[in-house]
Amino acid sequence: MRQYPPGFLSLSASVACERFGFFLLASLLVLFLTERLGCSTAQATDVLGCFIAATYVSPLLAGAMTDGRLGVVRAATLGYLIAAVGYALLAAEGRPLVYAGLLLVSLGAGAAKLAPQSLATRLFAARPALHDRGLTLLYLLANVSALVSPVIGETARAWLGWPAAFALASLSLVAAWLILQTQSEVLRAVESETSVPHEASKSNGRGSLRTLLSLCALSMLLTVPHMQAGSTLLLWARDNTNRHLLGRELPVPYVASLHAGLVLAVSPLLARVLRHLKTAPGLPTATAKIAIGVAATGLAYVPLVIAALLGSDGSLVGLGWLFGCLGLLSVGELLIGALGPSLVLRLAPSARRGRWLGAWYGATALGFRLAGRIGGWWDRVPHALFFVGMAVLALSGMAICAGLTHAWVNSRPAASTPSRVR
Repeated sequence: MRQYPPGFLSLSASVACERFGFFLLASLLVLFLTERLGCSTAQATDVLGCFIAATYVSPLLAGAMTDGRLGVVRAATLGYLIAAVGYALLAAEGRPLVYAGLLLVSLGAGAAKLAPQSLATRLFAARPALHDRGLTLLYLLANVSALVSPVIGETARAWLGWPAAFALASLSLVAAWLILQTQSEVLRAVESETSVPHEASKSNGRGSLRTLLSLCALSMLLTVPHMQAGSTLLLWARDNTNRHLLGRELPVPYVASLHAGLVLAVSPLLARVLRHLKTAPGLPTATAKIAIGVAATGLAYVPLVIAALLGSDGSLVGLGWLFGCLGLLSVGELLIGALGPSLVLRLAPSARRGRWLGAWYGATALGFRLAGRIGGWWDRVPHALFFVGMAVLALSGMAICAGLTHAWVNSRPAASTPSRVR
């Protein structure tokens, strides 16, 4: 751990705490709205969808804040405190306070999404060889929170009630704020440095704009197949899969945690493989890694196409088919989710980094909306055809990756020294 720059581990710990609160809320929100507030299932799921979308739209506002006088560190600090207040309001009985709390959490999450990526990119300016490894670690810690927070949150709710669960989420945001304060001077010093990796400075404006727009389009496109893990794949697990494992039936909600667990499981092997990834001189290594993530996302649905054909007579298929799908989706998530925002930061003009990262997350929000619409076709088309559609949709992103590489190479001045975006 000593190889990482000062401030990085504290930043990572603060992210883990912030994600703990978010995933705790996401796992309990529908139950809270239906059981405590008396909402219908349709109302609760609609509120959940709006809340998740808002957390990905709010970075557009947070991006303007970080690009302005507020700065990245102050924006993160403010975001953590706003979210902490939002979680505290969720313990109230009345719907207005609950909805106000959800709004505050989504606004706080906007700054919490932007700041870590931006600060991590700056921290690794002097150690580019560790950049991708560090961002992957940052992403893994977030997935650890995604794995454990639903279990801890449900335990707190069962033993002590709803207020205790949301109080725990609020305290996790206070912890994130306190951890960030321990290294605030180091992070502000890094933020003020001008020697930040900035590949866009090597290219013309038109080429940079095209590349950034392509990255945002890729984010929206790949969100659709990735988000099926929390919707249609759960339905597939419930209705079409023999979920018996080690003599016990695996509860359907555990499939969602299984995905986070597989992200953690495949990361060491993936890191070892990518360490030996070679590209031609002058080509961006980061783009090659994202292309691998796109391919893995598309190929993830091939096992389920086969499983759907085998189970077309109504019989249940083995759990291994779903494991294979989620394992490949985990590879795609690690490469795209961890490296995509970093590449946006390094390609965007220095004065608009926050806005462009906000645009990346805004495109992801559109992907969430599109994923929900496409998921509505689940009961209308054969499952094998649905999975083929997901595979084709994901693999079409390879064309965007090819365009990214072409735009990046052609936008470089002829006299520049060949280098790689890592």
